Amino acid sequence: MRYAPEDLQMIKDQLGSQSLSIIARRLNRSITAIEVKITRLGLSHTKSSTGMLTAGELAKILKIDRNTVMQWIFNHDLKYHQRVTRSKKKFTFINTDEFWLWAEKNRHKIDFSKLEPDALPPEPYWVAEERKTPRQVTSYKAWTKHEEKLVLEWHCCGKTLAEISYMLGRTRESIRKKLKRLTQ
Repeated sequence: MRYAPEDLQMIKDQLGSQSLSIIARRLNRSITAIEVKITRLGLSHTKSSTGMLTAGELAKILKIDRNTVMQWIFNHDLKYHQRVTRSKKKFTFINTDEFWLWAEKNRHKIDFSKLEPDALPPEPYWVAEERKTPRQVTSYKAWTKHEEKLVLEWHCCGKTLAEISYMLGRTRESIRKKLKRLTQ
C-alpha cells in the first residue's frame, strides 16, 4: 500500500515529536512499516536530523557535567526542545543559536577557556575575548569518583560542610546536595 503525499508529510513533521507507535496508529500502519519508510526517506536518525545538540553533547563540548546543562535548562532559562526518537526515549536538544543568546547573558556560568575555537559554530565575536579569561566555575564542576569518596569519608568522620567545602574548593550547598544524593 502506497503512502499518500500528506502521509509522508505527516511522518516528516511528527518524527521526533511523536513516538513511532503514535505515528503508526494515526496512519493505520505497523511500526515496522513506518520504520522502513523512515529509513527509505533518509530520516532514519531522528537525533542527527534535528541539527541541534543533545544536552550531553553540549556538556561534552563545554567540558562540564550533563547535569549542569540540565540545571541551566530548568533553573536558568536555557531554551530546549524535547524530541522522541524511534522508540519512546526522549532527548533534550539545544539549538546552537539559542545557546549563544543564553550564554551571552550568562557568561559568568561558563568557563570559555575550556571551549575549543569554533566547537559550536557560528561562534559570536565576544567568545574569543571571554576565552582569554580563565574562570573558576566551581559550582558547575563535574564530580570525580575520588571526590565523592572523600565527601562521604569526611562526612562520616564528623567534618562540617564548611570544612569539606573548603578542602574541595566547592560551595557548602554543592556539598550538601552531593551528600544527599550519595546517601539516598
